[in-house]
Amino acid sequence: MVDLEREYSPSSRAGGSAEPHVQRYRDESERAATTIRSSLQTSHGSLVVPAGTGAPLLVFVHGGYWQALSASASLFLGPGAAAAGWAYAAIEYTIAPEGSIEQMVGEVAAELAAVSALAPAPSHIVVAGHSAGAHLVAMATLAAVPPVAVDRVVLVSGVFDLIPLVRTTVNEALGLTEAAAMALSPQFLPVEGVQSGRPETVVVWGDADTSAFRAQSRHYAERLAASGVTVTALECAGRHHFDVVDDLVAPTTALGAATLGPFTP
Repeated sequence: MVDLEREYSPSSRAGGSAEPHVQRYRDESERAATTIRSSLQTSHGSLVVPAGTGAPLLVFVHGGYWQALSASASLFLGPGAAAAGWAYAAIEYTIAPEGSIEQMVGEVAAELAAVSALAPAPSHIVVAGHSAGAHLVAMATLAAVPPVAVDRVVLVSGVFDLIPLVRTTVNEALGLTEAAAMALSPQFLPVEGVQSGRPETVVVWGDADTSAFRAQSRHYAERLAASGVTVTALECAGRHHFDVVDDLVAPTTALGAATLGPFTP
């Protein structure tokens, strides 16, 4: 019998506790803020680090099982994006229990439009989400038509079928029924956001993610491909749930190349 509690606890394969990893995000984001604070722009808590006119824009949606973290704790990716010549935005949304997942999806879509308007004429827009953030990105850009033209979506160690979570402690703050979980699962929803081959999509996970997280990503990649989406499925060697996200802005890694690399015509 599958131990759902263990399989849907990412830290079970990464030291046994999420807190050191979450604290690292906060600490590195605090250090990043000291170097970019003068250029930061804001929208309802979302943060934008602009680059020159026409620079591509990387938009990031944080994880935390829909009940932790924030845009301010997501600035740790900003310096790497800037070093690669990209503008960077971290989206804020109302986490549980104050916010429902339906509300979060709407806020992510609205803030995607808002932060895109704050970046001066981006040549391309890439939207990346990590863990629960990958779910929200999938809901806002693939299960729905995105509010702006998105060139690439990157889904890192996400959850795309929420039904197993109903029977775990994760659901204590979310209050999902099985019916609600199915209605909020990209795995079971039509793919609405793809027009003229965009957005191309990268579905990625760490080889030290739990079996359930690895399976969630594989199954959603298969679902997207069957719906006509151009999909790259990528397993990152030597990475667990919490550090795989670092590679997003490291161009020499497989994930960094897939995120920041050239766009197909």
